Amino acid sequence: MTPDLKGRDVLVTGAGGFIPSHLVEALVEAGARVRALVHYNSRNHWGHLERLDPGVKKALDVRLGDVRDPFLVDRYTEGIDTVFHLAALIPIPYSYVA
Repeated sequence: MTPDLKGRDVLVTGAGGFIPSHLVEALVEAGARVRALVHYNSRNHWGHLERLDPGVKKALDVRLGDVRDPFLVDRYTEGIDTVFHLAALIPIPYSYVA
């Protein structure tokens, strides 16, 4: 059974990724208020979130930053009911070493 997230404040980390961007879209369509944490980059690019329907993008609260920053995460989780933590390292060989 899937919990009803309508009207809930939700944070998705790693939101610019392929799978998280689809989760973000589904959450918005389910009526959740979605804050999307996207890894900071110098181009201010939202990754796969850029491809979402304009209506979905308009409903998002997109925040740029780094999930490894505990002070930023503390601020971004303020007022949040549910966190979907999908941030991850992309290069698999690097993740083995790190």
